[in-house]
Amino acid sequence: MIVAIGTPHRLREPGKQSPDHRLRECIYGREIASELKTKLEGYGVRAFIDIEALDLPLNMQTPNVSLERSRELNLRVNYVNNLCREYGSDNVIYVSIHNDAMGADGKWHDANGWSVRVSTKASAKSKMLAECIFDAASDHGFKVRKPSQKQKYWPQNLKVLNDTDCPAVLTENLFQDNKADVDYLLSEEGRHNIVRIHLEGILRYIEKVKV
Repeated sequence: MIVAIGTPHRLREPGKQSPDHRLRECIYGREIASELKTKLEGYGVRAFIDIEALDLPLNMQTPNVSLERSRELNLRVNYVNNLCREYGSDNVIYVSIHNDAMGADGKWHDANGWSVRVSTKASAKSKMLAECIFDAASDHGFKVRKPSQKQKYWPQNLKVLNDTDCPAVLTENLFQDNKADVDYLLSEEGRHNIVRIHLEGILRYIEKVKV
């Protein structure tokens, strides 16, 4: 199994940070992705990161935020789909790591917790992957957010989920505009557990698809 790990946004994306600027989503997500890649490889699982650099190449940068965002998303989708062509779509999964936010106003809010998203046209394997990571988060005591008692994942219309050719999920790892969540995310325990739930969820999925 090949695991493609998705990093969140880029440094030039407006917002995407805690109100006190201690947590920058693009930086935090890349730190988690790097550690997760190392852990997976320790278990013999090949892992790749879609965009490691904090920003797009200079020749792709533009003052037009929408255009730059589109270029970034296309890079991610193309990267994952190239892996699918090389190794086969059934042998690749994509896990994109993010932090949630209640508002974009630079203020602290009360919303908190952890959730996982799938495409609005998600495959059965995407849903299985989401459930495996959800169960790992729940087992580690995270406050998990879900749309209903029975459904563990939120369908969402996102390009990196809709247009990738393999099972794909996006995790929202607590809220970057909730002070308690930010304190936890930046703690040694928090970082360890965020990596751990992704690692355990992915390994559970791999075991299930082997059967």
